[in-house]
Amino acid sequence: MRGFVPAALATALLAGAACGSGGPVGVSLNMPGIAVLPPGSFSEIVVTDFADTAPPPDLSPGLELPNYLAAEIGRVFAGPVSRVTVPAEAASGPAPPSFWKEKGAGHEGAVFLTGSVSLTGQVRKAVDRVVPIDRLFDASRSGLIEQLRWTMAVDVFVVSAATGEVIHRTSLREDRDYSELDKPVEFAFSDLSDRIRARLFPALLGTSTIERRALLRR
Repeated sequence: MRGFVPAALATALLAGAACGSGGPVGVSLNMPGIAVLPPGSFSEIVVTDFADTAPPPDLSPGLELPNYLAAEIGRVFAGPVSRVTVPAEAASGPAPPSFWKEKGAGHEGAVFLTGSVSLTGQVRKAVDRVVPIDRLFDASRSGLIEQLRWTMAVDVFVVSAATGEVIHRTSLREDRDYSELDKPVEFAFSDLSDRIRARLFPALLGTSTIERRALLRR
C-alpha cells in the first residue's frame, strides 16, 4: 500500500508549523482507501448494464454510467475489466445466484458490478447570494433565483461470480446545482458520475483519496 505522505515531507511540514506563527496551514494528503473486500479476493471485474426506469431525454444513464465506470476501473485495476449486457430486472434486483453463476461460468475469480441508477432534474428556488440579506423581501428586487438541480442516485451491488451471492452493497447520491436552466444534461452526468466514482473506488478498490488537513502553528 502506498504511503500517503513521504516522511521527509511530513517532517518538513511539522517543523515549519512549529517554527512559524499565525493561523493553521492547510495541506493536502494522499490518503489510502480502505477496501470493503479483502485484497486479492477477486481477479476480474465485469461491469453490467444498470437498471434505469426513467432516463432523461437524450441520455441513457443505465448504459453510460457503466461504460464510464468500466473505463475508469481499467485505469486503476490490474486485472481484466469487461462490460456485459443484462436485463434491467437482473441488475436492479439483483437476480438470483443461479443467474450470476451462469453468467460467470469460467470466470470464478470475477465479481460483477451491477445495480441501478437514476438521474433527475428539478428547478428550485434559491437565495440570490448577491442580494443583501436585508433586501431579500424587497418587492423592487427579488432575493430569490431559480436553479436547476440534477441528482444522481446509484445503488451498487458487487456479486461473486463463483457463488452468485451479493458480497457488498452500497447506495450513493450526489447533487449539483446549475444557474443555467438550459444546461445540457450531459454536463450534469459528467460532473455527477465523477463524484460517484470518487466515492465508490476507495471502498471497492482501495484507491487513494486526496484529503485536506490543517496544521496548527504555535
